[in-house]
Amino acid sequence: MILEQYYIQKKKKIDEIINSERPIQEKIEIGLYNDKVFKRLGDDKKKPLIMFKYDNVEWNTSSEKEYKANVDFCMYIVLHNSFEEDHIESFALANQIDRAILLHPTRTDIKRNKEAIEQGASEVELITNSAIKTSEGQYTVADEYWEKNDFYIWKIAYRTTLIEREYKKRYTMISNNFFTQYDLDTNREELSEKLRAIGFDLNDYDVVEQDGKQLLVIKNVEERINVGSKKTIEL
Repeated sequence: MILEQYYIQKKKKIDEIINSERPIQEKIEIGLYNDKVFKRLGDDKKKPLIMFKYDNVEWNTSSEKEYKANVDFCMYIVLHNSFEEDHIESFALANQIDRAILLHPTRTDIKRNKEAIEQGASEVELITNSAIKTSEGQYTVADEYWEKNDFYIWKIAYRTTLIEREYKKRYTMISNNFFTQYDLDTNREELSEKLRAIGFDLNDYDVVEQDGKQLLVIKNVEERINVGSKKTIEL
């Protein structure tokens, strides 16, 4: 899912910028927002914490082959009150996070990603959509279950546009109203020509039976597909 890809990509970039020159014992933890870390952070008051949090994402179908959404998300820089009296390090960290979030991948990054995909070393396409910063400021959590005075939190809000193009590719099924099982068994070549004429290659599909009907399911589905309640097919 592109939301996962985007988070992993940005987490890696933030880690490269912030932690590349830090000793192992001083590396800053980066992860998805989780309330439980505030309790745990009390045990390690010396190190800041960076958290990534998505706001509600509303998807719209922009064509038959893709979903599109303006995605709002936030970065939280969390420091325990005993870390620094004025917490000035938060501004340096915020500047480094800006660099990771706002800068486009370089041509070298894009080239390496394409090469990795071509060589089979990766299946994840680099996301190159730009992001903008929409707001930032000190964040208080008086209404939460921890005491707001225990932590200093700097919140930075961003927006980007993400496009999910995989859902049709993965989940499209074609019903057999256009042909019968007999056609598949005896007239496969003729059937293949008819399907190619409307943009489908029969060789790209496996035949699956569901509710007494023959369905063609695209072969490059990597997940497990549950067909009814009777059987599971793994492609």
